[in-house]
Amino acid sequence: MHRRRVITSDHVDDLCATLARELPGFRIGYKDESAVQRAIGALVRPFNDQYMTHYTTVMFGAVWFPSEAWRREVGPRALYEILRHEAVHLRDARRYWGWFHVSYVLLFPAVFTMRAHWEWRAYVETLRVNAELDGAIPDSLLRFIEDRFIGPDYLFMFPFRGFIRARLEKARAEILAELDAAPAQT
Repeated sequence: MHRRRVITSDHVDDLCATLARELPGFRIGYKDESAVQRAIGALVRPFNDQYMTHYTTVMFGAVWFPSEAWRREVGPRALYEILRHEAVHLRDARRYWGWFHVSYVLLFPAVFTMRAHWEWRAYVETLRVNAELDGAIPDSLLRFIEDRFIGPDYLFMFPFRGFIRARLEKARAEILAELDAAPAQT
């Protein structure tokens, strides 16, 4: 039987230290302290009015949390999950330098952007983190991710609900099978 793993501030600090070693220039910033982030927030407000208060962003090696107060409020578990998700973006940005940043923001008809590709990769990591920590991936998480893909928060990056739900179900099954096949950790 899988025991739920408790994430502490030490786990978050260890993950940040690992990311700093792996990704030179890694840092955490706060959107409310950045003129650039505030300008982006104003620009995206018509379709995502929570950009400044609920969303974490990766930009040029930094992970941007809404504020220090937000960081304290969400707690270590959420920070750990978010940082694992954002680490996928940071690695993609490093590996596909230039292309990642340009392709992420290109606004052709929303279905044809690369944003869905990049976000898919990071949300699979979100699924993996939940499976590792809880031994399960709840339907509520699949719905949350599905809504991000088909809704306005990411400019309707992939508005085919049935398709994205089927991919999420398949990813959940694969991740849980991998964990079941893995040797038990002590």
